[in-house]
Amino acid sequence: MKKFLAVIMVPTLLLLCGCDRYQVKLNDRELYSPPVLFTDYKIPDSSLNSCIKQTIIDQKITSAEQLTNIICTYGGINDLSGLVRFTQLNSINLSNNEIIDIKPLMFLGELKQVNLAGNPNIKCKDLEALSKLLLNKVSSNENCLQ
Repeated sequence: MKKFLAVIMVPTLLLLCGCDRYQVKLNDRELYSPPVLFTDYKIPDSSLNSCIKQTIIDQKITSAEQLTNIICTYGGINDLSGLVRFTQLNSINLSNNEIIDIKPLMFLGELKQVNLAGNPNIKCKDLEALSKLLLNKVSSNENCLQ
């Protein structure tokens, strides 16, 4: 009897492990439902939105708090509004974009490191303020707008 159960249970468990993306029901009763990727955010900048969306897919993010780092380089990003939804962001690489206003970054309390190199349209006073908030963990180019 034990051998019979092992022959039945092992393939069944292996089959179920391969179905982690599918909902499993038995007699209309849900036994398992896969986690749903996070979608409750609005990012006006289409380039930043695409980057965030791809990061959520790649990292299998199911809540805003799970997103802790993003790398959105060379994307043509110019507007950072909407990032405040992701309160646990601690590392952001936004190098080589077209960012003008970095004030939304100042509202991310967990932020520890930011790369803004290659964004020549950022105001120097904003870079200085962000650098003070992050204890000089801001990478940027020397050319900023006075």
